[in-house]
Amino acid sequence: LESCEMKYQLIMNRGLEGGKEPVITRGTLEGQLKHGPITFFRLQSNPAGQLSSYIAEGTILNVPPQTFGGTGIFAIPGFARFYRHILVGKGYPHHGAVAFDKAGKILFEAVKLLGVDDIGVPHPDHLPYPGENMFELFS
Repeated sequence: LESCEMKYQLIMNRGLEGGKEPVITRGTLEGQLKHGPITFFRLQSNPAGQLSSYIAEGTILNVPPQTFGGTGIFAIPGFARFYRHILVGKGYPHHGAVAFDKAGKILFEAVKLLGVDDIGVPHPDHLPYPGENMFELFS
């Protein structure tokens, strides 16, 4: 974190302690994530035990997020389409892991070694996702 302090979990405090002086919700690091390269990643299985993953590289911007928690603003090239076709389209939850470096190449190889065939990555503007409407892509 760029700058941080130990506080309490605001949402849990509201729900569990009614917004009063925290007793059980302490221990949350609050602050802005340090700007620099990142890799956004998730590996999960479905109920049948089949693994799937996504990997996207980007940057944490040096912009104050104006919110609470350990926060940062990520810039991932092509993220709008990646989000729609991979994260939402394949039913991923909104939590993922963050590596604070460019780690896409090694994560991709590691996931392949685990036998994962379904690895979502951001596509460049000219490369469609499976099922993407080509008329929307090039209009």
